[in-house]
Formats: sequence, structure tokens, C-alpha cells
Amino acid sequence: MAVVSAKTPAIKLNTGYEMPQLGLGTWQASGDPVTQAVKDALEIGYRHIDTAEAYKNEKEVGKGIHAQIGAGILKREDLFITTKVWPNGSDRKKALQTIHNSLNNLNVTYLDLVLVHWPQDNYTDIYSGLEDAFDQKLVRSIGVSNFGRNEINTLKKTWKVVPAVNQINLHPTLNQDDTVAYCNE
Repeated sequence: MAVVSAKTPAIKLNTGYEMPQLGLGTWQASGDPVTQAVKDALEIGYRHIDTAEAYKNEKEVGKGIHAQIGAGILKREDLFITTKVWPNGSDRKKALQTIHNSLNNLNVTYLDLVLVHWPQDNYTDIYSGLEDAFDQKLVRSIGVSNFGRNEINTLKKTWKVVPAVNQINLHPTLNQDDTVAYCNE
């Protein structure tokens, strides 16, 4: 396959790292097809892979990543990997363990971004687990996913590390102007 790629525009996060604006999402993909999708995406120039513990495909995603690193397509430092911690039944300690599991499943020594997947249960305690991973340099940036103004305000009371990202569902029929404006303040 001929490699055709262009540099994807990136956003500089509050941690100083750059996150490519375009990434391959791996939700509802599993087995060999997700491994191949990751390999193909990296070959044509994608440099951001988005996965999550809840997707139950991190090992297969990791296989695709390492196949292309082994083939010389890219180096680990050229890639931005995002994963997420599912909140149900989790807490600070379990969040940190989930991050260790993701590191093992993806076969990497650090993650670029880890998010609290949803603002459910004790998300402030879970976010503290992400802060622990950040302090231990297991992750370069931390953030949240699907949080609105109220959840961010609650989290703001306890955070030590300001979230670098609030990954939200955003498209022409779901503009979320209030959340976007609040996050930009």
C-alpha cells in the first residue's frame, strides 16, 4: 500500500503536548479487524488512536500499533494514544489500576491522554486516580469525557491538575454551545 499522508493539525494541550485533531476511534471494533484498522490508519498517516478499557480491544489495538512501529512506519513518540477509565464501580485506586492495565494491554510505557469516560458514580475520586497516574508520569495529560458545566464545576472543587480535554459528542445537530463556551473560559 502506498503511504499518502499529510500532517494532521494539532491542538496544544495545557500540559504542553500536542494532540492531533483527527484520530481513529476504536469503539465497537474488536479482534483482527481492529488490529488491521489501526495498522491501516497508521500507514496512511493517522497519529492519534482513541480507545478505552470498556471497548475491550486494547490488546488488539496495541498489536496494530506495534506492528507499524516494528515495520518502521512510525516511532512511539510520533503517536498520540488516548484511553479512558470507565466509572462504574471504580474509585481512585481502581482507576490507577485500570491505567496500569491499559499500559500493559497496549504494551506501552506511557499514555498520552487518559479520560474519565463518563461523569457517573464517584467521578471526582476516579479523577484523583488519573492525577496519581499523571504525578507518576504514566500519563502525559488527563481529562474528562462527556462532562457538562455542572460536572466540571463539581470536579473543579477537588482537582489538582486541570483537565487538558473534555471529549464531547459534538456535531451539527448537537452543538453543545454552553459546554464549549464554558470549557473555553
